[in-house]
Amino acid sequence: MQQLKYRRGTCYRPNQKVRGGKRHLRRLQAESTCAALLSIDALLARQYYYAKLGLHPWHGHRQPPKLVRQLAAQHLLTTFFAWQPALAALSEPVYSAVWLVGPEFAHSSQVVAGIGERTAYYRTIFGEADPDGPPLPAEYRELPNANKLTWQTHPWHILVDSVDYPEGWPAWALEKPNYPCQPEDNDEYLLVQTGWVWVGTLPAALPA
Repeated sequence: MQQLKYRRGTCYRPNQKVRGGKRHLRRLQAESTCAALLSIDALLARQYYYAKLGLHPWHGHRQPPKLVRQLAAQHLLTTFFAWQPALAALSEPVYSAVWLVGPEFAHSSQVVAGIGERTAYYRTIFGEADPDGPPLPAEYRELPNANKLTWQTHPWHILVDSVDYPEGWPAWALEKPNYPCQPEDNDEYLLVQTGWVWVGTLPAALPA
């Protein structure tokens, strides 16, 4: 999995009317109460495992309808809690969290689990939480079991590549919080904050 704080932006199409929308909503309603499978073997081999949303045909929409987002977020919450017994049975520390992303909700929201070196990687992937950032939106906060998690707000960044804009950075990027960066490949990039990501984890255990 690529490091999301240095990921490129997602291409979106205009929000067009979805064919068979009611049928797809019925599918999402069924999936919202079902958990994605967790492969412990894959987790142990790769040190990470994740489950995304599968929001076709809304995958390319920047912001799917509210009901679609709620059903998809409920699926992630169901998955997160279904994974906990198997993760707790491992004989090593585990990072597990729900990531709800705006505006790239359909593309990037997911449940993640990591062990070994991935635990530190996942804990720092979004940088420091922003105490002044917006809290978890009410449309997610009101979902069953969402209140059992501790939610932190982090900036969500994308990379704008200078190769794509040889005549200068685009106005839309300069209007948002941004700063230049130069990763190891030596291309010049602009890191642009396009929104927020809400990270939900189990509350820290109280000291004995």
